[in-house]
Amino acid sequence: MTKLNASELNWVQVDEASMDKALAKRLDGLREMDKAYRDAKSAFELQFVTAVRKAGALDEGYTLAFGYRFGKLSVAKAADKPRAPKASAKPMFKF
Repeated sequence: MTKLNASELNWVQVDEASMDKALAKRLDGLREMDKAYRDAKSAFELQFVTAVRKAGALDEGYTLAFGYRFGKLSVAKAADKPRAPKASAKPMFKF
């Protein structure tokens, strides 16, 4: 498989209603597994940070950032900032 820069690609949205049932079922399964992965990852990270705080190894006002590169777990101390709200849709210019 060739690795390409995302900006070089021409993305086309797939009409999922046009897929056969077996392929649509496989896509649904993929989405369910992705959600289960994200939920498990979030639960692990929360439990890890809680354990580190309980051990007194993390100062108040800080949290941990997690890295999972090359199959290894890495953490970095980061300022505990409240998440900024997601930006609303970009305004549209009209004449």
